[in-house]
Amino acid sequence: MKKSTLFMACCIGLMLLASCKKDPVAPTISVFNGSGYATENTQVYSGEEITIGFVAAGENLTKLEVTLSENGTVLATHFENIEKQASYNYSHTFALDANGTVTITGTVTDAAGQKALASFNIIVNEKPNAKFVGHYEGNALATGFYEAEISGMEPVQQEFTNREVPVLLDIVAGEGLYDVVATCTIDDRTMTATGIMEGNTVTFETINDVFTFDYDLGFVIIHPAIDISYSINGTLTDGQLVLDGISSGHGDYDYSFIGLVYTGTINLEATVGGSLYKTR
Repeated sequence: MKKSTLFMACCIGLMLLASCKKDPVAPTISVFNGSGYATENTQVYSGEEITIGFVAAGENLTKLEVTLSENGTVLATHFENIEKQASYNYSHTFALDANGTVTITGTVTDAAGQKALASFNIIVNEKPNAKFVGHYEGNALATGFYEAEISGMEPVQQEFTNREVPVLLDIVAGEGLYDVVATCTIDDRTMTATGIMEGNTVTFETINDVFTFDYDLGFVIIHPAIDISYSINGTLTDGQLVLDGISSGHGDYDYSFIGLVYTGTINLEATVGGSLYKTR
């Protein structure tokens, strides 16, 4: 074979080998959505620890870097070198001193310099122990009825309208993101009320209390007390906490008077309204 022919054959072979070489596979990265990991619109408190996860794949991955930024300002970065792996699961915990929307971006790089990125936003809120919602005071207004069945007496049902119940309420943020804790004084009885605050609406868990009222036996007025529960919502507006809820109760009655014993039951149902006014 002539040298020129041999040379041409070698060149064609090299060209064929080059054309058979596959292009490098571009890397990919995605946000890990496992339990306990931050994802899109996760809400946390400033200073609270969050765990970030990304899943990367490709050929010869060399580096994965994560950046946390707020309004263009970088708050934190972290990177891990990868020993030319085909896949990599990233996990790291951060504690952020921020207040607002934080963008989290993960970038993976391979040996050929190709990059891929994925990002999402989380919401960082003010620390709960720095949030005092306010002190409120005023009258809750109860409207409803109670009914009594007392041995030796005719059953009695009495209605009441806008019975004033003095209330003092201090509301502060709780441990969870939306939790609130209130110190509640009703008719000089103090108790703790827990609830959830979303926007300007506060929904309290059931509050247990004692309800006392006058009951006329005909020859003497007694003051029975029954256990009741309140299920109350409140709307914060214009320096007020506007109440809306219900109360219900049941009591077993046992009363002695000059040798006579009266027993029976007393039930109460009422709606609760009124406004408490913010004083600080």
